[in-house]
Amino acid sequence: MILIDNRNNSDPYFNAAIEEYMVRQMQPSSEDIVFLYINSPCVVVGKNQCIYREVNFEYLCDQNTVIRRISGGGTVYHDEGNLCFAFLSKFGDNKVNNYRYFNQPIVDILQRAGIDAQFNSRNDIIWNDKKISGNAQFTDRKNILSHGTILVNTDLAKLRTALKENPFTIETKAVSSVRSSVMNISEASDRFKTAQELKEHLLKELPISNTITFTDEENESINASAESKFRSFDWIWGRNPYTKISKDQLVIEIENGIVVKSTEQQLIEKPFMP
Repeated sequence: MILIDNRNNSDPYFNAAIEEYMVRQMQPSSEDIVFLYINSPCVVVGKNQCIYREVNFEYLCDQNTVIRRISGGGTVYHDEGNLCFAFLSKFGDNKVNNYRYFNQPIVDILQRAGIDAQFNSRNDIIWNDKKISGNAQFTDRKNILSHGTILVNTDLAKLRTALKENPFTIETKAVSSVRSSVMNISEASDRFKTAQELKEHLLKELPISNTITFTDEENESINASAESKFRSFDWIWGRNPYTKISKDQLVIEIENGIVVKSTEQQLIEKPFMP
């Protein structure tokens, strides 16, 4: 297994761009590639999700960070108490939606550390019937990326606020998250009190044979993608599918992040991003 070293960069846009770079530009051989990182606080939505349905508007109005990743799946909250991981492998039909192929080493390491982690029927990693890790995949049919999170000591109050349902009606055909009860692994064991402690432990336990540090040229390319794509209105908001929001007498219809119809005429043809 080969490790990507991002020099402890916690910029979620940059790390999202690294994951796409892994799939598009890197060439895993007989060894898979692993990337472990910790993001600054943000909400991460799946590629095909509707932000207006998934993220609490109070959270959005406070100018908090929202990321759209390249994979499908549900919405998650990241902060310094959450460890993110990504595995890159050569494409194979046997690896598609086969989260055990990628995540069994993590489950084994947690179990050896005294945390009785298990897979549930949705391939989440759970402890005591509560979710501690969610996962998603993306493939270009050449490579396959399987990535996920591990809640170590995340601020669960902020997580619940960020993902709380909004008090208005939303109609959309977008894929919706399956809401689950979650917990931190620090509640299951005092072995890991921070995400950094778990990261360091995984680095010791995973069969890592080599480390990759990006060149200046590669970093420039990744930074360019972070700015031009992952921070862009078109990617974050423009990918929202048609959405109709209703509250009291106000009805707003939104396409590609732009209001196309509304009972409040001053909203027409303006971006809808709190």
